[in-house]
Amino acid sequence: MSGGELAWIAGCIAFSSFAQTLSGFGFSLLAVPLMTLVVSPRDAVVVATILASVSTTSQSLIDRKHVDRSIAKRLILASYAGMPFGLLAFIFVSETGLRLVLGIVVVTAAMLLLRGFHLKDDSHHFDWLLGMVSGFLSTSTSTNGPPLVFLMQARRLDPATFRATINTVFAVVNLGALALFASAGKVNSNNLSGVAVALPALGIAIAVGYTVRRHITQERFNSLVIVLLFLSAISVVVSAFTN
Repeated sequence: MSGGELAWIAGCIAFSSFAQTLSGFGFSLLAVPLMTLVVSPRDAVVVATILASVSTTSQSLIDRKHVDRSIAKRLILASYAGMPFGLLAFIFVSETGLRLVLGIVVVTAAMLLLRGFHLKDDSHHFDWLLGMVSGFLSTSTSTNGPPLVFLMQARRLDPATFRATINTVFAVVNLGALALFASAGKVNSNNLSGVAVALPALGIAIAVGYTVRRHITQERFNSLVIVLLFLSAISVVVSAFTN
């Protein structure tokens, strides 16, 4: 990668990490489409997954006392069940088609939340279903957040529990995704150079994000989640047509 490409990647990671620290999600949804403006989609997915692992693991440890462990456990198990199918799609299926479908799904989820959709499911069927969808997206597009965001917002989790729980799921799932990428030979010196350059930007963005999010109320948090979902959908669809 050239110096300009590496600088762009660092900027994308800083922006995406800041947004993710405030809301609990959005890292790969924002970072991957932006990075694909200068690097290949597959390199962008691998770089985002590695850096997302660092970001979500650190945040899940910092916020561990707020985790809803029962929800996190179900979503992690379901995600791992869906990940092998996502890897097959990553290798064999057109990423343009995957991203178009993802964009439509994200817009639909945002519209439902905007209209006040509330999920009541004592049997936890939606946890297992959306967890598997998230796992599939994790290894196919590195954008596994939307199903989890929709689920947790529909369950009316408070911001602290939302962030801690979703980051815990992301942290464990990302490690599994990295193992699958490595076994498939998708981790290489090219995408690792992008990771190395962006790490300092990642750390700074997380620190700033923790400072700013103290001022975010429940109402502001709910609005932030919906706005980020819409922005993510736009970003994903644009990247589908430009790569």
